[in-house]
Amino acid sequence: MIEAEDLHKSFGEVEVLRGVSLSVAKGEVICVIGPSGSGKSTLLRCLNWLEVPERGLIRIDGAPAYREQVDGRTRLQAPKRIAAIRATVGMVFQAFNLFPHLTALENVMEAPVHVLRRPKVEARAAAEALLDQVGLAERADHYPEELSGGQQQRVAIARALAMGPKAMLFDEVTSALDPELVGEVLNVMRDLAGRGMTMIVVTHEMNFARQVCDRVIFMDHGVIAEEGIPTEIFTRPTEPRTRAFLREILER
Repeated sequence: MIEAEDLHKSFGEVEVLRGVSLSVAKGEVICVIGPSGSGKSTLLRCLNWLEVPERGLIRIDGAPAYREQVDGRTRLQAPKRIAAIRATVGMVFQAFNLFPHLTALENVMEAPVHVLRRPKVEARAAAEALLDQVGLAERADHYPEELSGGQQQRVAIARALAMGPKAMLFDEVTSALDPELVGEVLNVMRDLAGRGMTMIVVTHEMNFARQVCDRVIFMDHGVIAEEGIPTEIFTRPTEPRTRAFLREILER
């Protein structure tokens, strides 16, 4: 479903991704863990082309994405093609980024109406169904300031789903929430996983990684240091860096 090959990304003299390659199957849920600054968020942003890697190729559904090779040379795809591909990979961030002047329903409708050019009646019905899916049907007419952080994040998830993505990327989506609100967002993500959504989740929620993810990737210093099924990573990691990270985070 999503493949990345030899991704390199630097900011100034700091090399954040150093040849990252991964493959995510359709319906697979991948959790990416690791210390701050290890390249986790940058990896997600490259997969959605919010950051442009200096080197490397990405394929989505088996087709070249964003860049392609023609006659042995790599070139950018046309802007419309890049925009169309990005729409198939939804992304939810730590910050909710909702439009404060729009209700929850209007936030979810915004992109389908103005980007996909769907009729408002159709977009409204789909948005109402998505808000119901994330448990917020009764809050559809509330503005972001009237919602808790957990509710705002669930609206953000519904907004990303409104574009009909083939895969979803989650970047530390619970890290800005009060502890009592984390569970309601993770429950929505569990539901998505149960529905077969392809997901890559950057998280420090180790219980979620244990219980929901099909595979765990540990990143450190811009590379994938270790990967495996949750029982392998959490009970018998082979990489010393993985063991040190898990020991530190699980003892907090």
